[in-house]
Amino acid sequence: MRFFVFIIVLTLSQSVACSQNARTMLSHMGIGWNLGNTLEAYNSGNGIDSETSWGNVRTEKWMIDSIAKAGFRSVRIPVRWYPHFSYADGRLRIDPDWLSRVKEVVGYCLDDDLYVIINTHHELWLEGSPFYADSSRVYKQFRDLWTEIALAFRDYDHRLLFAGTNEVHVGNDWGRPKDENSEVQNGYNQVFVDAVRATGGRNKTRNLVVQTYAANADFGLELFRMPHDKVKNHLIVEVHNYDPYQYGLTDEVRFWGRKYVRYGTVSSDDETVAALLYQRLKEQFTDKGIPFIVGEMGANYHTASDRREQALVEASCADYYRYVIRLVRQSGGVPFIWDNGQTFRRGKECFGLFDRRNRMKCQHPLVIEAVRLQLCRE
Repeated sequence: MRFFVFIIVLTLSQSVACSQNARTMLSHMGIGWNLGNTLEAYNSGNGIDSETSWGNVRTEKWMIDSIAKAGFRSVRIPVRWYPHFSYADGRLRIDPDWLSRVKEVVGYCLDDDLYVIINTHHELWLEGSPFYADSSRVYKQFRDLWTEIALAFRDYDHRLLFAGTNEVHVGNDWGRPKDENSEVQNGYNQVFVDAVRATGGRNKTRNLVVQTYAANADFGLELFRMPHDKVKNHLIVEVHNYDPYQYGLTDEVRFWGRKYVRYGTVSSDDETVAALLYQRLKEQFTDKGIPFIVGEMGANYHTASDRREQALVEASCADYYRYVIRLVRQSGGVPFIWDNGQTFRRGKECFGLFDRRNRMKCQHPLVIEAVRLQLCRE
């Protein structure tokens, strides 16, 4: 009798987990971390060796364990698929070894009870083609790819989310696009949703992530159109944010925030500028019942002339993370900190939060403290 009751309770709990809508799921996702410059790395030669082609070491289970222990509840795994798929008999086929490797890393996260997002990342044939002239060809291949991905993961539980695209934009132009470009991106979102839903199984109600044009958190909001979905309340919007650019993505400005104006900041009112952006995201999405994530956010770890200045630089950076993470959470979103594993230098494109070559030693304890502080407040 006890065994029978246990089975009923377990079945009911699994049913609830599988039907968890997007807003409910986001309330459990906490703060996320990106396994950057790894499974989305370019193909340097053969098969799964491409995982290390941007200089990071092969991902191991103990690395993900460290992320969970640090307090993160979610992991975004960018994945580049195109060096690992081909067409045979008119059907797109993903290299079984590559697919197995992606599943292995996803499994590391699920074993630690983390939420996981996989996407199509740096698919150059897709991301650089937001044009009417290319759309028919690209839409077909995009549909074929997501059909294969979705079928491969169809039986995974709903802690796994799919994200359709990543930063679709025109060449090296990250500015406001023409109507054509944003309309094609909106079309990508619809093709993605339709392709996944058509595979059935748990994908019928899996939570899916769709992006604004270029994942832009400013003009992208005006151009975004929510795709139609057969099921209600299972879509999430994704934007990225490294603002202010001179601080977040370059080494031109080393400090952020009112406390550090005397040392040189982008603006004398960094906090207000950030607050206005997240207020807009709240009004655009959260207040309308649409959940959102900031799939990538963060700031470079900047250079300094001496130890004293380095301490100030790191304290300012911690203030940035603390403030922005709080804004995202208060606006109803989930932030995913970008970590590309680059710890051997400081400045541009140096987002290594943990040293993957040194037992995941934390390179910036003040940032992790900011993450934990925010989680304790929830």
